[in-house]
Amino acid sequence: MAATDTLPIQADPAGDQPRLRILLLLMVLALGWWFAQLPLGTVVTFGIAIYATVNLGLLRVIRHSLHQPGQKIANMLLIISVLSDLLFTIYLLLYAGPLTLAIFPLYLILLLKALLYRHITLWMLLVPALLGPLNLLLLYLLSGRSSFIPGSALVFWGLVGGTICCVGLLFFIAEQRLYKLKQMSMSFARARSDYLAHIHELESVDQDLRLRIRRQQALEESLRAITGTQSLDLVLIQLLDSLLQMLGVSRVGAAALTLAHGEQLSHYTLGDTQPLTAQTEWAEHLARQVGLKRTPLIISDTYDDQTWQPLQQVGVRSALSVPLTAPSGTMLGALSVVGLQRDLFSATEARYLTLFSIQASVAIHNAELHNSLLRQGRLLEAVLREMGDGLLVMNEQGALILANPLAYQALRHSREHGGRLRPLLNQLSQELCTQHQTMIRRELQVGEEQQQRHYLIYASRVRIVSERQSLIAFTLHDTTAQKRHAQQQVEFISMVSHELRSPLTTLNGFLKLVLQGKVGYLNATQEEFLGLAAEQADALKGRITELLEFNRLESGQLRLHPRWADLAELVRSLTARFQPQAEQFDVAVTTELPLQLPELSIDDQRIDQVITNLVENALKATPAGGAITISAEVVADEVLVHVTDTGVGIPPDQQERIFNHFYQLEPQAAQPSTHLGLGLAICRQIVEGHHGRIWVTSTVGQGSRFSFALPLIPKEPVDEDGTDCPARNGAVDRSTA
Repeated sequence: MAATDTLPIQADPAGDQPRLRILLLLMVLALGWWFAQLPLGTVVTFGIAIYATVNLGLLRVIRHSLHQPGQKIANMLLIISVLSDLLFTIYLLLYAGPLTLAIFPLYLILLLKALLYRHITLWMLLVPALLGPLNLLLLYLLSGRSSFIPGSALVFWGLVGGTICCVGLLFFIAEQRLYKLKQMSMSFARARSDYLAHIHELESVDQDLRLRIRRQQALEESLRAITGTQSLDLVLIQLLDSLLQMLGVSRVGAAALTLAHGEQLSHYTLGDTQPLTAQTEWAEHLARQVGLKRTPLIISDTYDDQTWQPLQQVGVRSALSVPLTAPSGTMLGALSVVGLQRDLFSATEARYLTLFSIQASVAIHNAELHNSLLRQGRLLEAVLREMGDGLLVMNEQGALILANPLAYQALRHSREHGGRLRPLLNQLSQELCTQHQTMIRRELQVGEEQQQRHYLIYASRVRIVSERQSLIAFTLHDTTAQKRHAQQQVEFISMVSHELRSPLTTLNGFLKLVLQGKVGYLNATQEEFLGLAAEQADALKGRITELLEFNRLESGQLRLHPRWADLAELVRSLTARFQPQAEQFDVAVTTELPLQLPELSIDDQRIDQVITNLVENALKATPAGGAITISAEVVADEVLVHVTDTGVGIPPDQQERIFNHFYQLEPQAAQPSTHLGLGLAICRQIVEGHHGRIWVTSTVGQGSRFSFALPLIPKEPVDEDGTDCPARNGAVDRSTA
């Protein structure tokens, strides 16, 4: 069976089934009545019964096989059914005879089968179409050629009509099937047209999708350039290459990335067209136009407007340019593509290029930020390497995070000579963390003799808010050279002072003898001049003594001899001693003391030296008619002593520095003097040697007040034998410490 023979099955309308079943039922009843009226013998009746049974079975099996996959079994069964029709026809012709009324029920049976299988095959019409010729052929064979005459006109015309009917039915069914095939062919043509249109649409979508994928890949490549490449030049070249791949290398003549540096523009070009990549005037012209408008610029044909003459000169017909904008909104430059044909770029490509420019801006910003970080890193590395002090950074657990070469040298030297540096650093770190201080200063000596080094260590906390942790930074300032220089300076001053003191003492003694007249008479002028010389010699001797005193204190040779002393009596005695000098300066020196002052464990000679120095300075700074007051008071566990004057005062910016050695006030702030600026420095060393403190409060033009505090130490009870007993409150005699 042909492949097309199965197509009408699917086109069989379901509405024909009930009508066909009714028609078949009527025809079966008619056949039953007809066969009952025919004078058929037993053999013919038996053959009809077999034929009916076989075809009923075939009918059921064929209809079942049509619903199974494949058509081979159905085709074989149909062939068997046709063969059964042919055998049954021959059987009737042989046993019932030709040209009998049996042809009519036979026609009906065969037509019923043809109608039943009309949607499956046309072979069923073959046997009824041959029924007439078969009857005539059998009649011809039985009767002979000369006596061939039809016996019955009804049967004859029945055979002729049946044959014509079967042939007509065959052509009708064939034509019907051809018509359905034409309809199906037209439907197939329309479906094929729709299919081709759909394929064309899919191809268009596929091309668009490929273009989108290519653009997406270009964006991904630019993103990889952002994250993977940190060199600015490499980032720019990668961006241009991705741009060409996104828009198509065959379409784009060249691409340019322009960066703005103030009014200056720098260009990076890439493409297959040599004149476009060799010249950058077109890129600069596009970038300046985009910079003015700050919107994407699409040029369909440069020859339509003389504004684009720089592009015409290099053969550019189409151009597309978009601005490059930093994340902060500032203008970085422009991104431009050009082509040698007109109408190459559309608004869609401008939108994609704008998205690409955002990625390019981020890439450029990241590359510039990375370069800046590299420069800052190199700068920090150079500073750490070349700085004159050691620098260490540790975390709170004591792990070393960062150190410069000088710090490593200090640690190595410390390990070779006792290892005192690292424990001190750990101790300072713990103090900063526990005491919540911001900075601690310590001095450290490492090594002995020639290998000795002195360090001034500053420890400070470094808080990193973003990481919620804090580090400890240590600055190691090597003061070995300064210490040695200071020691050499002390030794030199001591040597020079001793060398000057002896001849000066001799000179002063001779001057005194001359002034006393023991070597001859002096006139008034000679006596005056020699008196002035003696006064200057005494002053110079005082300066040398002051210098020796400071040198002794500076070298750590301060020796205090504390004993219980009456501070009030010491102040009164000192005030009385200064009365002649105060009258000479026309300055009043008074005291303001409480009725009772506790005895203090002090070196009274040194404290007298401190008060004397303060009063002498007050006399020099106080003009005639002024006043100087020496007072004392008890505050908590300290005794405060004040020397107050009504002099010129001290400027605020100099009040801290006046206690430094060799520092002198500015000439306008005090009367000119020839002292060395060591008096207050010596006073501070003496007071601090008593575990006290000294300071000044002053107002320019109104006077100054120098104060120092001495700690109160409980006096321990004395036994009958005159020895001190331990204090009842358990205090320690700090004077002997």
